[in-house]
Amino acid sequence: MRRIFMAVTLVSLWSAPALAQQDLPQQLGWWLSAVLALALLWSLWLLRKAKSQQPKGMQARPETSDALHDELSGLPNKARLTQVVKRWAKQHRGKKAALLVCKVQHFDRVNQAIGAQNADLLLVQIAQRLQQRLAQEEQATLVGGDSKVAHLGGIYFALWLDASEKQHGAEQLAHKLEYQLPQSLLIHGCAIDYQLISGIALYPDHGEQLNELLDKALLVLQHRQFGHSHSLVYQPELTQYDQDKLSLMAELQQAIDAQQLKLHIQPQLSLTDHKVLAGEVLIRWHHPRRGLLGPDQFLPLAEQMGVIYPLTRWVLERAVQLLAQLQQQQLHCQIAVNLSSKDLLQDELVDTVELLLKKYQVPASLLILELKESALVAEPELALRTLHHLSQLGIELALDDFGTGFSSLAYLRELPIQQVKVDCSFVFDLHRSDTHSAITGAIIDIAKNLQFTVVAEGIEQQEVEQKLLAMGCSRGQGYLYAKPFALDTFVPWMQQWGYSKANY
Repeated sequence: MRRIFMAVTLVSLWSAPALAQQDLPQQLGWWLSAVLALALLWSLWLLRKAKSQQPKGMQARPETSDALHDELSGLPNKARLTQVVKRWAKQHRGKKAALLVCKVQHFDRVNQAIGAQNADLLLVQIAQRLQQRLAQEEQATLVGGDSKVAHLGGIYFALWLDASEKQHGAEQLAHKLEYQLPQSLLIHGCAIDYQLISGIALYPDHGEQLNELLDKALLVLQHRQFGHSHSLVYQPELTQYDQDKLSLMAELQQAIDAQQLKLHIQPQLSLTDHKVLAGEVLIRWHHPRRGLLGPDQFLPLAEQMGVIYPLTRWVLERAVQLLAQLQQQQLHCQIAVNLSSKDLLQDELVDTVELLLKKYQVPASLLILELKESALVAEPELALRTLHHLSQLGIELALDDFGTGFSSLAYLRELPIQQVKVDCSFVFDLHRSDTHSAITGAIIDIAKNLQFTVVAEGIEQQEVEQKLLAMGCSRGQGYLYAKPFALDTFVPWMQQWGYSKANY
C-alpha cells in the first residue's frame, strides 16, 4: 500500500509544473481522475488482503465439493449419494442393498417455537448426531469422506446399507435410530425434543435407480405418518393405495358438478324446552361406484391432498342459502358448518364468508363455524388471526370435540370462541359410567367458568339428557331428537317440530 501512495505522490510532483499552466477546470479534472485511480487501487488492495485472511479450509474447498455437499450440514447430498449408489451397483452385482430414509417429525412446530435460525442449528446437531451414531455401523456404506449419512435437504437424511447378509438389518437399524437417537438437544440453553420416522426401500427389488427407491421410501414415510401403515419397508399395496387416493380425490373435484355431494343436517336443541336453536351441516358423498361415503371416508384425505377448501366453500354457500330461507319463513335458527385446519390457513376465507353473508342478506350472528382443537396446531398464529377476523364479523365460533384435544386453559382464553361441544365419547355412556359422568361434569364446569355455551353431542337417552341438565349443560344434539336428515327438508321439519314438540 505504501508503494501505491509513493507512486501517486511522484506522479503528482512530476505533473505539477504542467498542471500550473492549465486552466482551473482542467486542473480539477486531473485531480478527480487521480482520486478515482487511488480509490480503485485501495479497493483492490483490500480485496487481496481479505482473500489472504480467509480460513484455509474455505480457500481449499473446490467448487465440485460444494456441489456434492449440503450447504447447511456439510454432509454429502443427494447428488453425491447418487454417485455412490451407481458405483456400488457396478461393484456389487447380484447383491442386495437398502435405502433408509429418515425424516425429522413435526419440524414445522419446532420452527415456529424457536425460529428458523435456531431450527437450522437443531438440524445441524441432528446431522452430527446421526453421523456419530453411524460411524461404527458396518452395514452402512460411506457416502463421502468419513460420513455414512447423506443429507437430502431440509428434514430428510438417507443411508445406503448392504443387505446381502442381514435380511432385516435395515429395519433393526431404523428402530434403533427412531427410539435411541432422539434425545433432547440444547439450543441456547433450552432443551428441544424431536422425533425421527423412517422408511425403507430395497435394492433391486423395489428399483435400481436412486430416484425410484427414494419415491418408495418416502411413500412409506407418508403412510406411517398418517397411520395408514406400520411397516418400515415398502410394500406394493402402498402404491395401489396411493393411486386409489389420487383417483378418489380427482373424482371428488368432479363430484360437486355431478351433484354427487349431498348435505344432511342434525338439529341442536335447548335441553330445557326442546326449542330448535341450530342445525349442524354434515356432508355425504353418493359415489357412483363406492356407494354412500360418510365424511370420515373422504374429508381427512381431502385435507391431506389440499382439495378441502373448494368443498368447504361450497358447503358454506349452501348453509348461508338455508339461513336466508329460514329468515323468509320467519324461523330463527343458527346453522353450523365445520372448518378444517387447511381452511383456517386460506387468506380468502374471511372475505368469502363476508361476501356470502352480504349476497344473501343474512346476519353474521346466525352462522356458527366449528373447528377442532387440532386445526390450531399447524399454524397457530395464522389460525388465531383468522378466527379473530371471523369473530369481528359477528360470526359465532365453536370448539368441537372439547375435552379430547391438547389446549391449556390459558390458550383457550385466547380463542375468540363462544361455545364448546362436549365429545360424544364422554356423553354416550354418561348414565352408565361414573368415570364418564365425572369427566363430563368437569369439562362442563371448565367451559362454564370460561363463559362458553356448552353443547353435548351424541345424546340418545332421556337419562343422559337429565344428567346433562343437572350438570349445567344447556344445549344438545343426538338421535334422541333426530338423526341427520336431508338439508332440503330442514325448513318443513322445523315447522313440523314447532307443532309437535308439545307432545314430545
